[in-house]
Amino acid sequence: MGIISSVGCIIHCMFMPVLLSSAASFTAHEEYRWLDFLFLAIAAVAVWLSARKAHSLLVRIILIVAWAVFAGSIIWEESIPFASILMYLGSVLLIVGHVLNLRHVHHHAGHKH
Repeated sequence: MGIISSVGCIIHCMFMPVLLSSAASFTAHEEYRWLDFLFLAIAAVAVWLSARKAHSLLVRIILIVAWAVFAGSIIWEESIPFASILMYLGSVLLIVGHVLNLRHVHHHAGHKH
C-alpha cells in the first residue's frame, strides 16, 4: 500500500502540472488541491501501518521523517519556494522506507526456525 501510494504520488506530482498547463479545463490548481491531501492521508495510513510493524528502527525513522517532509511540503507549499523538491524527496524516501521494510520482512521471514 505504501509503495503504491508513494508511486501514485510521484506520478501525480510529475503529471499534474502537465495536465494543468495543457488542458484548458484544468487551469485552476486549487480545484485539485484535494488530491495532494488525499495522497498525504493515504501516505499517513501506510506509514503508520508500516512503522508500527517495522522491526528496524532505521525503517521507522525513514518512514516518519519522509512523511513529515512530504506533509510539510504539502501544507506549506505556497510559503516554501523549494516545496516541490521536498515533495519529491519525501515521496522517494517513503518508497525507500517501504522497500527497506519489505526487504527486512522477507529477509527475516526466511530465517525463522
